[in-house]
Amino acid sequence: MIRIKSALVFLALPVLAGCSAVSVLNGITPSSSFERTHSVAYGEGDRAVMDIYRTTTPKEAAPTLVFVHGGSWSEGSKDIYKFLAEGFTKDGYNVVVPNYRLFPEARYPDMIADTGASIRAAREMFPNRPVVLIGHSAGGYNALMAVMAPELSGLDVCASIAGVVSLAAPTGAYPLKEEPFITIFPDRFTGQDAPMGRVDSVSGLPPFLLINGLDDTTVGPKNAEDLAVALQARGFEAKTGLYDGMDHTDVVRLLSRHFDGDSSLKDDILGFIDPLSKKSGSYCSRAD
Repeated sequence: MIRIKSALVFLALPVLAGCSAVSVLNGITPSSSFERTHSVAYGEGDRAVMDIYRTTTPKEAAPTLVFVHGGSWSEGSKDIYKFLAEGFTKDGYNVVVPNYRLFPEARYPDMIADTGASIRAAREMFPNRPVVLIGHSAGGYNALMAVMAPELSGLDVCASIAGVVSLAAPTGAYPLKEEPFITIFPDRFTGQDAPMGRVDSVSGLPPFLLINGLDDTTVGPKNAEDLAVALQARGFEAKTGLYDGMDHTDVVRLLSRHFDGDSSLKDDILGFIDPLSKKSGSYCSRAD
């Protein structure tokens, strides 16, 4: 387990979702490390689109990174994540950032089906490269469930997904009790609708890195800790990264080039991703 003391460096950018704050951050983020293609369709509907960031300095055999945005399954957009994508394209990775259907249009398992469809499209766009999923909050849930519920995502997980990085994802450590969540998830995270409820039913999974800020009061670190313990008990590879001084949005903002030197978070993620490109065949470990 990684425990890091992090300075609070976002006094100038207090709210990730604030349009002006993100606009400023994206505005000072250079574009020289990528070529961006906006709103490539991966399915039908206005939300079935993704942005493609092709690195200008590709790293040999690097996996494709698919980042799934958060927003409580009712808001959020691919459009604000230039700063995050550039944080990885400058290191030689191609990055795909999809949208997915949101509440009230969508209910479980629509978001998982959409995430799976975007991943399959990314695989076709970058053939012969595995995918590493990175998701924040609700998007972290989508990423986890895409590999733990392949019948919903349509993924050939062991052949295509090299690893999953979960950033402050709700995993089912707590049942859901409030709207709109209990409408989106009628089982309230008490069964197969949550990653915790899937652990005992899967036979093969890729490696996981489960990250939480220890100051996160939105999705607390118990979510990462409990899922890691459950996965490890079945023989799967799961690591936790728990960071002092970080809240729910810090785990995303620290992936920007303007802040990644103030914490080991970005290096820890790259340290998890880099060895995955050296694997071949199945990316899964098998349950005990």
